[in-house]
Amino acid sequence: MYQIKLTAQAKKELKKIKLLHQKAIDAVFEDLKENPRLGKPLTRELTGKYSYKIGVYRLIYSINAKDKIIFILTAGHRLTIYK
Repeated sequence: MYQIKLTAQAKKELKKIKLLHQKAIDAVFEDLKENPRLGKPLTRELTGKYSYKIGVYRLIYSINAKDKIIFILTAGHRLTIYK
């Protein structure tokens, strides 16, 4: 089982998301702990990172398989998250 760590930026952005979606994101964290490659692998300048959809929101994360840690890098609305 993997461990989840949030960056300071991700913590700040998650606080801005509505409570309903925050609960859905918490459920996603549990799924990611079991299978971290559930998200879509990203390309170009985000190669090596993954994106996971939760409604109109996205989580961008990276995986450290050696230490079994998932780093949540950022979270936000799908229209602004990739910029």
